[in-house]
Amino acid sequence: MEAIEYLTYWPWYVYALIAAVAVGIKVVFQKGELKKEHSLDYVVAMSLVAMIISLFLWPWIKWETVTWDLIGYIYLASVLGSISIWLGAKALRHLDVSVVAPQQVMGTLFTLGLAAIILGDQLTYLQWIGVAVMVGSGLMLTKDSFFATHPFGWPSGIPLGGKDHKQTIIYYELMLLFSIIALSIASIIDKVILGITDPVTFIFIVSIFLFINHLILYWALEGDIRSIPDKVENLGWIIVGIALLTTTARLAYSQSLSLADISLVVPLKKSSILISTIWGGRMFKEGHLLFRVLMAILMLFGVWFLVQ
Repeated sequence: MEAIEYLTYWPWYVYALIAAVAVGIKVVFQKGELKKEHSLDYVVAMSLVAMIISLFLWPWIKWETVTWDLIGYIYLASVLGSISIWLGAKALRHLDVSVVAPQQVMGTLFTLGLAAIILGDQLTYLQWIGVAVMVGSGLMLTKDSFFATHPFGWPSGIPLGGKDHKQTIIYYELMLLFSIIALSIASIIDKVILGITDPVTFIFIVSIFLFINHLILYWALEGDIRSIPDKVENLGWIIVGIALLTTTARLAYSQSLSLADISLVVPLKKSSILISTIWGGRMFKEGHLLFRVLMAILMLFGVWFLVQ
């Protein structure tokens, strides 16, 4: 109990950076598993293990803050989170990690826009420059998915693999876009929730809802949920590590969000892209890595402008 209370005295940016490191490492391991497993199999197995891990938070739950209104908000956030997780996993399975990871920063634009409209967060001119830098870099990375490029990313005008392959790439890029939008809306709801309850209570409940949502999705698409334990066993101990990183990232992000404006927390958390892009790109021997790393670094400059 004392250890949990001690952690609440850390500055918000420490939690945001912890979340960023955990997410960056998780994405690389996730890509490795998705090369071997179907996205829905992976998602339902990971959410099951993450829920089991979150059950150990039971002693620190503040039950007095739990109301039906709070449960409604958390379930709404979990539905959006489930959509984001599933679509994001499908995109990551079929696209390069060094493309997917940096494009996640584009979610900052949606989140900040919604935060300004709904929560009243205001951006300075310098922060708007940061937004422009990140959006421009993200568009460059999207272009790199659609066309063959020279080493520094300039289009050669030849679609990767022809028309059919280009259409496939666009399909998964759209999935990634919908995943980012869903997560951005969920982030706004998360901020509202954390004004009502504490991060530990939130993560405990939302982890249960996420598993229930993925279980329903698996039943609707696959039919036989009895095969889920086999999916977890096939993934092995690596799924436990990914679930631990996921839970750590969720807790750290939620704690940071409870201490600072969403317009500060979300961009700093997105610094995870540098870990995912460089490490993941090298591990999976992805093409045009120099260009993608440069775009990721440019995006981090945008993040730096945003947190000023």
